[in-house]
Amino acid sequence: MAAADMMKAFVCAYVVCVLLVESTSALAFDELEFLEHKYEEISTDAGYDIDSYVKAKFSKSCYEAKPGDLTERFLRGTADLQERKCEQRLPQAIIIGVRKCYSGRLLQFLRFHPTIEMRSDLVPLDLFSGAYDQDLELYRKQMPFTTERQMTIEKTPEYFIVPHDVPKIVHDNIDSNMKIIAVVCDPVRRAIADYVRVKSGSNPSYEGMIGNTFEETVMEAEREGHVNHLNALIDSSLYFKHFLRWLHYFPQENIYLLDSKLLTVDPTRELKRLEAFLGLPPYFQSSHFAFDEELGRYCIVYPQRVCLQGAAKKTPERPKVAGDTLKTLYEFFAPYDNSLSNTFGQKLSWSDKYGPAPQKK
Repeated sequence: MAAADMMKAFVCAYVVCVLLVESTSALAFDELEFLEHKYEEISTDAGYDIDSYVKAKFSKSCYEAKPGDLTERFLRGTADLQERKCEQRLPQAIIIGVRKCYSGRLLQFLRFHPTIEMRSDLVPLDLFSGAYDQDLELYRKQMPFTTERQMTIEKTPEYFIVPHDVPKIVHDNIDSNMKIIAVVCDPVRRAIADYVRVKSGSNPSYEGMIGNTFEETVMEAEREGHVNHLNALIDSSLYFKHFLRWLHYFPQENIYLLDSKLLTVDPTRELKRLEAFLGLPPYFQSSHFAFDEELGRYCIVYPQRVCLQGAAKKTPERPKVAGDTLKTLYEFFAPYDNSLSNTFGQKLSWSDKYGPAPQKK
């Protein structure tokens, strides 16, 4: 089945979602204004004075800062927690994907916002597999403590794809007005990076789906030049297909499509847009970041210098993929990503690799 025909089949299967999407105008984040909110205000001084930052982040928080390392904090005593009305609350926002699209870098940046408490890498990851009670108490107990004037954000990239009914569970059992941050990236580069991860033994459950080479893994053996769309590496990069499930339960304005390339090029701009999307008081400034030439990425330099954990470690070498294979893969993903781009009214950073879009008749 051709890529365009496959995409049409998915759209037909989710016609209700498509009608919902078409009836909702794309959200212009650059035009978003800071709205009235319930969160703690942040003093201007917190953006450049370390003592003011510590006060903004911790003076009314459920945690105390570790002297000399603001990435570490300690839970306050029981009396303080009760006085501050600290609880482990269900999240108001979640980061849902996509694996190998640098969602960890986003988490690293957001955790320094004075109003945000983050939770990531939940154990077990099969959160909504049925092992949890309907009241989600086990889920709640994995959240950080927050006050009524702080925001809890949780990151689990797997939610974007599995389990299939996560959008419904989030909508029905956690918050029907949940703010959803979906991190996407070049689907071909993502698939290659995921292949390297699995080949290195990071995910044994994928081993049966991985061939001796990248091409052997993602291309059909029976039909030369055809992409194996059933392979997990390819399916995980079919962003539009998976977005349809989320759009069935949440309006488009509740979903922030974050192209991770933009976060790499200009983190300040993207984080300011996220603050507006989440309804948070503004905090991030360009002076909080600096480009590290050796690592080739932006790092936090205020309130202290921190780069993504493990960023300096040598990663396995990526396989060299033939040009014809790359061309075939980009042609396969093009109709899906064009639909994604049109739905959100947002040009994707890798769209130039698809060539000119087909002209409408």
